[in-house]
Amino acid sequence: MNIETASQIVSYFEKGNVAAGDVVTAAVREDMNETGEKDFAKSMITVHRKARAEIDEGFSEFGRRSRSYASHFKIGGSEAVARVQKHDKAMAHIYELDPMRATQTVGIQPEPAVGKVTTQPWTPPIHEPIAIVAIANLIFGLPKDENMFVSLDQCAQALAPYGDLLLKASSEKLDFYARSEISISGAPGFVSENYPAAFSAAGRRYPSLFALYSAGKLTSQSLRELLPQILVTD
Repeated sequence: MNIETASQIVSYFEKGNVAAGDVVTAAVREDMNETGEKDFAKSMITVHRKARAEIDEGFSEFGRRSRSYASHFKIGGSEAVARVQKHDKAMAHIYELDPMRATQTVGIQPEPAVGKVTTQPWTPPIHEPIAIVAIANLIFGLPKDENMFVSLDQCAQALAPYGDLLLKASSEKLDFYARSEISISGAPGFVSENYPAAFSAAGRRYPSLFALYSAGKLTSQSLRELLPQILVTD
């Protein structure tokens, strides 16, 4: 596992980076094929631990290089950190994941930070897919086990009174995936012309989510395709 992949996996589990969902799924599938593990949730835990170990080693390496740069070039900590990132793309990924941990290394004192702090008024996310947000709030509020997982049974019980809301959320997510298909393919013409084919393609790419949308079939995989950051077991 390279640093870039590990950083995306860690950002998914620890920073809520939903864009890394496909990377996590691919890593889990690979781990299951290599180890023979049949439980998707257990494999997710293994993948997270491996990625975290890779990142921890990366942070240690970042610290060693930063100290070496500072000593060799007679420069301050901030400049040393900047040079390490510039010279090694993998180290840049480490820094982007957790810049404070990367710069707080023994022997390097970062320059005092100067900035202006202002408080911006909160604006309700009226343009966000509200049904997905509501479903997320219901699921993420459930009691979790020691590994931060919820069970499918828990989710099914919590969502049972909200069938219409779940249908709307799955529709919103498939709509997002369909529009992404259009963007990725770069198909000519208007969105309305390409949408039916793109929606079908999204359904093929995310069959469990499509089954939830079309037949109300709730599975752990359909929940992961609806909310990639969710940790759910069967």
